[in-house]
Amino acid sequence: MNSQCQFSNKLQTSNVSRWKHNVIRPGISFSLLIAVWGGLSVRAAISEDANRLWSAHIQPLFADNCFKCHGNIETKSGLSLMSPAEVLKGGENGAAVVPGKPEKSLLYKYVQAEADPHMPPKGKQLAPEEIALIKRWIEKLSPADAVAAMQTATNSASTSRASSLFRKSTWQPPKGVAAPKAIDQLIERRWRELKVRPSDVCDDRAFCRRVYLDIAGRIPTPEELNRFLAEKRRDKRAALVNELLDTSDYAVRMREVFDVVFMDRTAAQTPRERRNNPAKPELANRWQNYLEWSFRENRPWNVVAREVLLARPATNEARGAIQFLYGRKDNAQQMAEASGSALLGLQLKCAQCHDHPLAPEIKQAHYWGMVAAFNRSKAVDTAAGPGVAESAIGGFIKFTNLKAQSTDARVTFLDGTTVDEVRPKDGEKETEAAENYVNAAPLGDAKNLKAVPIPKLSRREQFATWLTEPNNPLLARAFVNRVWTMLLGRGLVHPVDRMDSSRAPSHPELLGWLADDFARNGYDVKGLMRTITATRVYQLDSRPAGKVRPAADTFACALDKPLTAEVFARSMLIAAGNQPGKDGASESAQMQKVFAEAFPEVFATENVSTLRQALFLSNNRNVDALTQSSVTNALARVVSLDDKARVKELFVRAFGREPDRAELERSLAFLRAHSEEPAAATRQLLWALLSSAEFRINH
Repeated sequence: MNSQCQFSNKLQTSNVSRWKHNVIRPGISFSLLIAVWGGLSVRAAISEDANRLWSAHIQPLFADNCFKCHGNIETKSGLSLMSPAEVLKGGENGAAVVPGKPEKSLLYKYVQAEADPHMPPKGKQLAPEEIALIKRWIEKLSPADAVAAMQTATNSASTSRASSLFRKSTWQPPKGVAAPKAIDQLIERRWRELKVRPSDVCDDRAFCRRVYLDIAGRIPTPEELNRFLAEKRRDKRAALVNELLDTSDYAVRMREVFDVVFMDRTAAQTPRERRNNPAKPELANRWQNYLEWSFRENRPWNVVAREVLLARPATNEARGAIQFLYGRKDNAQQMAEASGSALLGLQLKCAQCHDHPLAPEIKQAHYWGMVAAFNRSKAVDTAAGPGVAESAIGGFIKFTNLKAQSTDARVTFLDGTTVDEVRPKDGEKETEAAENYVNAAPLGDAKNLKAVPIPKLSRREQFATWLTEPNNPLLARAFVNRVWTMLLGRGLVHPVDRMDSSRAPSHPELLGWLADDFARNGYDVKGLMRTITATRVYQLDSRPAGKVRPAADTFACALDKPLTAEVFARSMLIAAGNQPGKDGASESAQMQKVFAEAFPEVFATENVSTLRQALFLSNNRNVDALTQSSVTNALARVVSLDDKARVKELFVRAFGREPDRAELERSLAFLRAHSEEPAAATRQLLWALLSSAEFRINH
């Protein structure tokens, strides 16, 4: 696609843009494309609130650079940096921080380049902007913070953090207030506290594009957009959401997202495991069908969670649920870690060798207790088909801590609940017995199994029951946080799989109440989508109300949401004039597969575009072919239009809007300069639009 780069270099962008945050206009040059894509990682303006500075910047900074020596595992010089209270308490050398006075604070002095002693040690130097953040945080601390810290320090910081995982919400909306309004009230209260001015509500064009991308996983066609704009009913936004939730597009979109949540983009096996256990395409297809069916039928999320953990399908439609465990081929650690991330919103693997260094409530015993819940599982192929069996015996393991102390791993969950089992004595050999199984089929020779064995005492079932019981808030909390991230661009806890004490929620009352409301309403996924999309905060414009963008976790303006690979590919096809078709169509499926390799992220910790992605858009033959007219798209008709109509048509197809004056003038100048090649010039203009940040971002 070098010719496209050559054409687009001649089509410069307007200096004044209607879309004012890192937007690239048609005809981007190759270098400008890279610059703009890189610019998407620029951080939002920093909040001046000390608590928010801590949670958004200081705590992650300490976690990356300081917790190894001053964290949960080790506290050199008696100094812990795990919480503001512990920092203010200080260590053996006295106070680490003097509130409001960074120049007198040892913490600030020791991170300077010329400091001796120097922190972090071993020659590592914090970046100037990181040191500036520490300085600003200390400046914002008040003497009252120190007094409160000393009062808190007499209590166990880890104990208070541990209880936060299972702390239930006490906030309730005023009587008669609907759920969307309740959400807005909590968000607005934070705006008032921080003196943040929110954006106005977005117009109908922006809402239509946004909700199509979020729910249907694609941009609207010009016809769909015009139909929505022409609608006169007052509740047309809610009506559009309901319409999209009932389409197959919604089920496909949710399947794509949660396939990555459960299985990642890459196979959940090592190369050696993949060689020894060749993939079963039919199982992968059943898994995809299972997820799609579950979202299409709006099956309760707690039911779905239980099915993927038990892997005991009761119906033909549910057979694909076994793939979550079957695909991990008897690797109990992968099963435990994937369950923690996908269903609990927690990274458990950090507690494999020791208690979690950032979240003291997650113990090494919890990690190996979760592993024990899965280590009697075995992928088998029976006369009834593939399955994940579970033995009634064995699976007794030990784990060793950093002090080389060995401990029996018992099935233990995060709230301390354990599964009582009689462990065999050293040297005692257990034997299989039919009376230990529900279906009288002990796990022996897997090749001769007629059905998947189910033990009477099932460790997996114990875990599934614990996870989905009404008093356990973790499942609902993790799910609503993911959906909030999908729709708002950032989680109430960020990142989505760090819902432990190291990442405080931006709006704890909202997260707790929203999770409780989700559980009370039967884990209704579509209901949750309706509630959030009906809020004012979801419908805010992406342009900030003031000159400075507010901090992302205030949700005071719509956040930029990069399109996932499948959504990007599908939207490109539609913008090129293809009608939305069945998701399994060969062209769409091939495009999505290719895009997934270049754009693998779904719930990224930080939205950073790469050189590889810029090169992909410039050189990939699938993208090149996409801009060529054919009998399957509308580009041939577009080429036949006059220049002005052609520009307007392409802008509407790509962005759902007409070009502004500057865009129109530059686009016309480009087309006229290449009037001898109208088809090629049209391709270049379309490519420039589809490669732009405005198209790549849901805003």
